Amino acid sequence: MNNREIAIEYIKCFCAGETQGIESLFASDLNFVGTFNTYHSASEYLDSLRNDPPEKCKFNILSITEDENSVAIFYEYIKPDRTMQIAQLFRIKNNLIKDILLVFDGRGI
Repeated sequence: MNNREIAIEYIKCFCAGETQGIESLFASDLNFVGTFNTYHSASEYLDSLRNDPPEKCKFNILSITEDENSVAIFYEYIKPDRTMQIAQLFRIKNNLIKDILLVFDGRGI
């Protein structure tokens, strides 16, 4: 997979509630910085997802911007009761996600 495909696969798996599907996409030294939490390893982030799995939902990609080592995806995270606009920046090294920056407003639209 190329960098764009890796980032989209992460979003597909996350929105499907499939934490096992994203495990193989991460570098072990993953850094995740989000609106509410920060994790300094893939295992730390995956443990948090296992303890509080993502709710299955739909998504609609609004925009993708990429360069040699990163992919930024803006998308709608569509839950039954609201839709949130989310921005995620993925830095990818050796075909694995090394860094994720997550920004969103949980109030929804």
